[in-house]
Amino acid sequence: MAKRKGIRKQLSQLSATGQTLEKQVNSLIEQKKFSQAIRKLQQGLKRDPNQQLAVSEANIWQQQGEYELEQTRYPQAESSFRRAIGLGLRGDSDYGLAKTLLAQQKQAAALEGMQAAFEDKTLPKDLGGCYLKLLFLNHQADLVKQLVKAQAKRFQAAHLHWARGALALESGDPKSALSHFKKMGQPVSPDDHLMVWEAYARQRAGDWSQAEKDLEMTQPSSSSPFSSLFGGSLRPKRHKHPAEARLTMLQATHTERSLSDFVDLDDPELPERDAAWALAILQLVRAENFHDAAHLALDLPEQTLAQYPELKALYRPLMLLAGDQARQQGELDCTALFLADVVNEPEFDPKVALHLYKALELTEAHHQAEQQLEQLLAWVQQAAKQDPAAWPESRLSSTLAKLHCLIADNQVVAGRDREARRSVRKAEQLAPKHPDVIGRKGLEAVASGEAKAAVPLLTQALEAGCRFPEVYSVLLEALAADPDTAKAVRRKFGKHFGDLGIETEVEVPAWVEALTFQNYTVMEQFVSEEKRATPALEALKIFLDSAADRPSSSQKVALNQVQAVPQWEELLRSHPPVEQVEIIKAIYLVLQQHARRNQKGMVALQANYLDKIAQLSSQQVPGADIAYLMILALRTTPQDQLEPVAAQILSRARQPATTLAQAQLELCRFGPNRTLMPLIEAQLKQEPQHPQLLLAKANLYPRNSEEYQTFYDQGFEIARRLQDAAALQAFREEDWFKAQAMAGRVMGAQMGKLNDPSQIDVIDMLTRMAREAFGVDMPPEVIAQMIPELEAQMDSDFLDDDEDEFEPIFLPLPPRRGKSSKKRKSWYQL
Repeated sequence: MAKRKGIRKQLSQLSATGQTLEKQVNSLIEQKKFSQAIRKLQQGLKRDPNQQLAVSEANIWQQQGEYELEQTRYPQAESSFRRAIGLGLRGDSDYGLAKTLLAQQKQAAALEGMQAAFEDKTLPKDLGGCYLKLLFLNHQADLVKQLVKAQAKRFQAAHLHWARGALALESGDPKSALSHFKKMGQPVSPDDHLMVWEAYARQRAGDWSQAEKDLEMTQPSSSSPFSSLFGGSLRPKRHKHPAEARLTMLQATHTERSLSDFVDLDDPELPERDAAWALAILQLVRAENFHDAAHLALDLPEQTLAQYPELKALYRPLMLLAGDQARQQGELDCTALFLADVVNEPEFDPKVALHLYKALELTEAHHQAEQQLEQLLAWVQQAAKQDPAAWPESRLSSTLAKLHCLIADNQVVAGRDREARRSVRKAEQLAPKHPDVIGRKGLEAVASGEAKAAVPLLTQALEAGCRFPEVYSVLLEALAADPDTAKAVRRKFGKHFGDLGIETEVEVPAWVEALTFQNYTVMEQFVSEEKRATPALEALKIFLDSAADRPSSSQKVALNQVQAVPQWEELLRSHPPVEQVEIIKAIYLVLQQHARRNQKGMVALQANYLDKIAQLSSQQVPGADIAYLMILALRTTPQDQLEPVAAQILSRARQPATTLAQAQLELCRFGPNRTLMPLIEAQLKQEPQHPQLLLAKANLYPRNSEEYQTFYDQGFEIARRLQDAAALQAFREEDWFKAQAMAGRVMGAQMGKLNDPSQIDVIDMLTRMAREAFGVDMPPEVIAQMIPELEAQMDSDFLDDDEDEFEPIFLPLPPRRGKSSKKRKSWYQL
C-alpha cells in the first residue's frame, strides 16, 4: 500500500514538472524568443525524457518560421520551416516553406518540395490544392490535367473544381471556369479567398459590373445594416486579401474608375499598398489632378520608389506641376510643400526657389521665405563668380539689391527692424537708383514721420518701376488729404497692383450720399464723420446744427429758421454761382426730406430756394437747368406749369435727351417720382436708342418690376455696344443707388442702430432681407438657424488681405491666386 502511494506521488511530481516546463517554453514563444524556447525544451527533456508535452521542438521551429515569414526574413524562415519538416512536422510546415520560397521568387524550389511530398505520399490531402497551384505557377498545366483525371481521389472536391476552372481559364473559356469556381464551396488552400476566383473569371469574361459586385468593392458608410436600404452613402471596403486587392486594382484600371473609390489608400494594412499607391498616382496624373497625385507621392516610402523606377523619374516633374496647379487653386501652403521637396533636387534650382519664395511669403512663412532669399543670394554670388560674362556688374548689383530689399521686408514682418534697415543700406550701396531701393527709403521716411519727404520718393519709385504693393498703398495713404493727386496716382499705377476700379468707381457727392440714407440719425452721423469738406455738405451741417428737436418716426425735425437761413445765405454769397447750384439742391432736398412740413414758414422757405435755382437757370449757370427741372418735379408741379419751363430748358440744351434723363435720375435717387414721365416718353419718340433716357424711363417704374428691368437692359445693351462712357457711368451710379435703397429697406427702422449691432433685431432684418430677395417671408425656423452664424459674422473683425505682388528676377512668375489671411506689418507701423 505504501509503495503504491509513493508511485502516485512520483507521477504527480513528474506531471507538475512537465506543466512547469511547458509553461516556461510557451512564455518564451509568446515573447518571440524561439531559440531560448528550444534550449529550454531540450534541457527539460534531457533531465526527464519521459515528459508528455503539448509543445515540441518541431512546433517551435514552425512558429519561428511563421514569425520570420511575417517579418519578411525569408532565408531565415526557409531554414526554420525545413528544420520543422526534418523533425517530422508536415502540413503547415510544408505550406509555410512553399510560401517562403514563392516570396523569394523560387517557384521551382517551392514545387520541388511539395511535389516530393506528394509523390512519397507524405503531403497531407488538404494541401493538394497548394500542389496544383504550384504546378500552374511553374507552367505545368498539362500535369494538372493528368492528375485531375488519373489521381482525382488524392484531392478534395474543392481542389478538383478549382483545377478544372483554372484549366478552363487557361484555354480561354472564362464562362466554364466560372461554373467550376461556383462549385468549390471551400478554399482551395489555407489562405485562399473563394470569391476572388469568381470575380476573376467574370473579369476575364468582360463582365466588369458583376465582378464589382462579387468583389463587394464598396460598403455602406454607416455601421447600421439598414443604411443601404435608404440610399446611404458608400465608402471603400477594407480589403484584407492580397488577391482581392489585385483584382480591385485591375477593376479600377479597366473601368477607368478611381482606385480611391474602392480602397482606402490611407489604410496601413492595405494589401499591395505600394502597387495601389503607384496606380492611384498614375490615375490622378492621367486625369491631370497633379495636386492630389503629389500628396500621395510625398508619402511614398523609398522602397516603393525603388520598386517603381518610373515613379521615381516622374517625381520631380510631378511636384513642379502640382505646385503650379495648387497655386492656381489658391492652395499656396501645398504649393510651398511641393516645391520645397524638389528645390534642391538634384541641385538647387533658382527658378523653383523663386516660386517657392513667393508661396512662402504669401502664406506668411516668413522665416522660411527669408531662408530661400538667402539661398538665392548665395547662388547669385556663386553664379557670378563662375560665369562673369553672364552677370555683368549692372545685372549683378541690381539683382543683389532686389534680394536684399526682399530680405528686409521679411525682417520687418519678423519685428527685426534694425536688421531690415541694414539690409536696405546694403541694397542702397549696391544700387542706389534701383526702384525698390528708392521705394524702401520712402517707406523708411514714412516710418520716421517724414511724410512730405516720403511722397516724392515713393512716387519716384513707382515711376521707375517698383512694384512693391506697400509702396503704392503707403503713397495713397500719404495723399489722403489730396484726393486729386491720389486719384492721378491710382490711374497711373493702379493697374500694376490690381487697383482697376478707378475708371469705373462711382463718386457720389458726400451730401447726396448722406441724404440717400433717408434716416436722420444716420445722416447726422455720416455728416459728422465725413472728411470731404464741400459747400453742399456744409449746408447739411447747418441744417443739423439748427434742428430744434430730435427726429420723429417719419425722420422729421423742427428747424430753427432764424438760425439756419442767415448761415445758408452767407454760404451762398461766399461761393460763385456754379457752386451755388449744389448748395441750393442740398438745402431744398434736406428741407424736403427732414424738415417738418407743417412748420410755419417752411413752404415759403422752399419757394425762396426754388426761385434762386430758377434765377441761376435763367442765367444758364452750368447744372442749374437740370437742378431746376429736378426740383420742379420733386414739388410735383402740375404739367401745365411744368411743360413751358421744361420746353425752354430743353430747347437751349445741347443734348435735350441727356438733360432730361439726368434730371429724372437725380430725382429718383430720393424716392419714386413720375412727374417727368410725359416728357420722357415724348423725348424717347425722337431718340428711342438713347441709353440714359431708357434708364430714366426704367426709373419711372419700381426697381423690382418687369418694366424697370426691360428698359434697364435695353439701355445698358446700347451703352455697352456703343461704349458710351457717360451712359455706362450712369448705369454704374444707378446700381449704386439701387443697392443703397435695398440696404435701407432691409434695415428699415433699425438703420439708426448701426453703431450698436447688439441693438439690431436680427430676425426682423433677415425677414426683410428674404422679402427683398425672394418676394416672400422666410420661415421662422430657417431664420432661427441663420441667426447664430450671422451674429458671429457681425461680431468678428475682418483683416484686410495682403495683396502683395512679386516682381520676378530671373523669370516671369504666374499671377497670384491665393490670399493671405493676415495683414502684414507695414513699414510705416514700425
